[in-house]
Order: sequence, then C-alpha cells, then structure tokens
Amino acid sequence: MSGGRQFVAWVLATVAAFALLVSVLRWERGRAPARWSAVPVGQPQAGAALFQKKGCTRCHAANRLGGGPTTNLGLGEASPLGPGRLVTAMWNHAPRMWEHMRAEDLPYPTLGHEEMAHVFAFLFSAGSAGEPGDAERGRELFASKACAGCHASRGATGGAAPTLSALGAADSSGSWARAMWNHPPTPEPGPDRPHFAGREMADLLAYVQRERGGARPDGGLLGADPSRGWKLFQERFCTSCHSIRDEAGRVGPELGPGRELPATVVGLAGSMWNHSPDMLKAMDGRGIRRPVLEAAEMADLIAFLHSSRYYEPGGSPKVGEVLFVGRGCGRCHGPQGEGTSLGPGLRGRGRSFNSVTLAAALWRHGPKMFQRAQDLGLSWPILAETDVGDLMAFLNTAPAD
Repeated sequence: MSGGRQFVAWVLATVAAFALLVSVLRWERGRAPARWSAVPVGQPQAGAALFQKKGCTRCHAANRLGGGPTTNLGLGEASPLGPGRLVTAMWNHAPRMWEHMRAEDLPYPTLGHEEMAHVFAFLFSAGSAGEPGDAERGRELFASKACAGCHASRGATGGAAPTLSALGAADSSGSWARAMWNHPPTPEPGPDRPHFAGREMADLLAYVQRERGGARPDGGLLGADPSRGWKLFQERFCTSCHSIRDEAGRVGPELGPGRELPATVVGLAGSMWNHSPDMLKAMDGRGIRRPVLEAAEMADLIAFLHSSRYYEPGGSPKVGEVLFVGRGCGRCHGPQGEGTSLGPGLRGRGRSFNSVTLAAALWRHGPKMFQRAQDLGLSWPILAETDVGDLMAFLNTAPAD
C-alpha cells in the first residue's frame, strides 16, 4: 500500500509539474508578442508621408524625398542611420535647426511618440537600403569568388544559373538579401565556397547591378512592417535557434539588442550567405525545413530585427551616470537625474526611455531647454553616438534611496 501511495503521489507530482510547464510556455508565448506590440512600432511608409507633411523636406533629403540645402539623410551615407546616430544627430543639430527655423519664420511641427517612430523607421529604410559598392572591385570578386562558374556575365554563355542580365535579385538590396537566403545549398565551408568580408558583398552587388543597367528603388523596405516580421520570426521557427533578448533558442547567435547586426541590408545579405551552411546544418539537425521567403517577408523580417534596437538599447548605467554629469545634463536635472529648480527629474518616474521616446522628448521640449541654457549662459551638450545607450541605461534605472 505504501508503494502504491508513493506511485500515485509521483504521478500526481509529474502531472502537476507538466501542467506548470505548459502554463509557463503559454505565458511566455503570449508575453513576447505583447512586449513588441507595447511600444510604437514605426512604419516606413507612414514616416515618408510625415517627412513631407511636417516640412522636413524643406531642408533635408532622404530616399528621393526633398532636396533641401542641408544634410542628405538618404542613401550613400558613410555610416548607416542607426538609432544611436539618429538621436545624436538630432540632438547635436537641434540648436542650429531651431535658430534656422526661427530666422526663416518656419512653423515648428509637432511630433508625438508614434509619429517619431514612423519617421525613425523611414530614415532607417532610407539609410540602410543601399551601401554604395565599387563595381570594378565587384567584377574582380565575381571572377575570384567563382561566381562565374554558375552565373554568366553579359555577352557570355554557359552557367547553370541565370545570367547576370536576367538576375532580378539584384534589383535592390532587399531582393538581394532574399536571394542570399533562398539560394540553393552550395559546398560546405572551405576553399570551394566563397566567403565575403567587409564591403565585398556591396561591391559584388554594384557590379551585378551595373551589368543589369543599374539599381532600382527599394520599395519593399519602405512598405515593411516590423510587427509582421516578428510574427514571421516565430511562424518560420527562427526562435528555435535564435534568441531575441530572453526568448527561447540558443543554437544560433542572439539577434536581440545586445547583439550587433550588420549595419546595412547588403551587409546582412553577406552575413546570411557566410553562415548559410552552418544554419542549414543546425536546421537539419532539428528537423526544420528552411523556409523560402517572399520579397515582402524578407523586408518585414529585416525591419523587425533592426526595430528591436530602437526600443531596447544596451548600455552601462554606471558609464551613463558619468556621462550625464560630464555632458552637463546634471546642471539642470541634478547629478542623479533627480531634478532641480531648473529642470525636472528624469529617473524613477514610471517610464522607460528608448531612442524614440528620447527623440520625441527632445523634439517636444528641446526649444525651451535650449532657450533656458542660453539664458543661464550654458553651452548645449554635445553627444557622441556611443553615449546614447549608456545615458538611456542610466535614466532607466531608479535613483538610489
């Protein structure tokens, strides 16, 4: 009887543990999408419309929109428009912008959090859609990487794959990234399989596009939706191998905010090509069939992977504290961000700062901050791109008691 009772108890304990596990998994499954939908996720197309409607095109150009006399925010930038660069560029440029608008008697447009998220998404798509490459270096790579063994160049014959003139994948950076993912399996890593480093993938694309008569506008990225990308990331079993912050899956590298991604879409295409054999081997081992992605799906996934960096910035609170005082922010907001008679407290107020909310706050309150700094004879703090993550990490921690 004693043994029977122990067996029953063991069965009940096992059932209870299994029920708890199922509950936890269900909770985790429901919690992750909620986190991504709880913040304003920008839509590039909506951002393009706002970029025009709010009058940004009077001074700035981006992705063939506008033609103003100041900074071009679109393709061809030496450094892509990541969240850190966007915030620091906006912050450092703000006084000159406000003075120019005042001198020209231009209206100051309002931008809320959601609108700022849309503008950020548009500027990211404009800045990362293309990475200028060297077509001549690309021609040399086409030969040295043995691409000509399958793809014939203009005027040549042979090859088992489409000729360059018929290679629609080179229309844009987004379609090129999709082609790198969907490409049929190639030999295992070794001397027979080409590997692309640095800007080589951009150079190769530049050569292929020259052979095809030039690049085409990347409308797919403009219509991308990060929310759809997050859904695809789950439905296509990407979470089986890759972690997004604290999600399950540790076979492949983490793809969340703590992990740097290639800065441009072309760079991401090169990374996918280089790691394709390892990814396919891991997927085969788990019985996962590699999904074939459509153009819109690749654009959505790219938008999702990069959007996480806008909302969950990484950084050191300790370094941020030093920067907060060193950059002069503590003069008005207090050395611990606790607030003074000159400026409000910024920490422990039940809100979290990210790139979008910080940019929106600057846009909304910046002119008054600048005027007060002038009245007090204080210089406007200049930020470095690397400051942003640390400053936000500091502001997002509660002040010491």
